[in-house]
Amino acid sequence: MEKINVILDTDISNEIDDQFALAYLIKSLKGINLQAITIAPFEKSGYSKVKSIEEGLDLSFETAGKILDMLGVEEYKNKMFKGATKYFFQSKEQNPAVEKIIATARENQKTTIIAIGAITNIALALYHAPDIVKKLEVIWLGGNSFLSEFNNEFNFRQDVEAVRLVFNSKVKLTVIPCRNVASAMATTIYELNHYLAGSGEIGKYFCYIFENCKKAYRENENDVIGESKVLWDLSAVAYFINKEWFTCKEISCPKILKNLAYKKTKLRHKINFVMDINRHKIYQDFFLKMGCKNDKIKSEK
Repeated sequence: MEKINVILDTDISNEIDDQFALAYLIKSLKGINLQAITIAPFEKSGYSKVKSIEEGLDLSFETAGKILDMLGVEEYKNKMFKGATKYFFQSKEQNPAVEKIIATARENQKTTIIAIGAITNIALALYHAPDIVKKLEVIWLGGNSFLSEFNNEFNFRQDVEAVRLVFNSKVKLTVIPCRNVASAMATTIYELNHYLAGSGEIGKYFCYIFENCKKAYRENENDVIGESKVLWDLSAVAYFINKEWFTCKEISCPKILKNLAYKKTKLRHKINFVMDINRHKIYQDFFLKMGCKNDKIKSEK
């Protein structure tokens, strides 16, 4: 059977969840051809202190390489490509990531892009090569559900013009909203320690970065009580792996208003919105692929 072609587009040094998502994808590559890891732009992140998009690209490139090293798949490091140094609304200049997306799409009948950052690189690829629109499927984590009034969400608000172009392009698109949908992917250090701490270097590393990522946000010593963190990006990889873990609705492509709210439509082309996710199945699959042993589970009974 022909392998499925996939590209992961990630701002991996922006927040810790991208690192988990990359590892999850690498651990799920049976029957999958990972064509590229493209680096998406970001700036002014709450978790990363980079001072420019260029610095963020460099750090993301370094971080992705570190994850690949820990997973023992150094051969994928030559499939990493830096993306846009400016957002789509600022510049239409091509870059190595965009060139790789275009080339991959043209070489294959179908390529899926899992996009877990600003959607700038994908917008640029469609802008420069509109002929690839029917050869791509895009899974994007971004914006919020229709239950939220506005899309003041990091991946969405950074490059709204890129979102508009991708939405309007008629590419096969699945949107995984953050608030009210991917927000179900919250976990705790206790769950990660239980299922990941024994999974070698990568498991210990994930527990370490998870435990330390929110320290700066605690206002007093009691804030650690009941603390959790959403690993948003796992949901996008999981959708690619098994769509049966998701409840979706195909809708007429909404318009994006100036205040970033969606305006529902009736007669436009269709896009797919995720409405709900099976958090249990996703984390179960992730922990098992990362090396959680069944005997550890049985010991609880």
